[in-house]
Amino acid sequence: MIKELKTLLQKYFGISSRKPIEVKKPTPAKVVKPREQLNSLVEEIGRDMFGVRVRVEWGRCPYCEVVTQLLSLHANYFRCSNCHETTKQYVNGHIAYLPLDDKSALGNEPKA
Repeated sequence: MIKELKTLLQKYFGISSRKPIEVKKPTPAKVVKPREQLNSLVEEIGRDMFGVRVRVEWGRCPYCEVVTQLLSLHANYFRCSNCHETTKQYVNGHIAYLPLDDKSALGNEPKA
């Protein structure tokens, strides 16, 4: 009788044993922070519309002393979104943004 039940279970339900089937744990969805979402959006807009790589970093501007977004169009040069001053990023154990003394370093402004 038990053999017949096993055969019926196999035939109709595809079950070979009475042991419960293991259920895999669902993979959790990746949580995207708002800052990361904004960074990727700005980079995508800069790439698609202007053809340049735009980076957005959060840091303390040395001019206005506010923690704000710093936008970069050139490598290691950032512009404060609050006071619009240009700073240079130094990485030496920690990230620091220092005032830019020579405005001609970016190549946009004429040398004085």
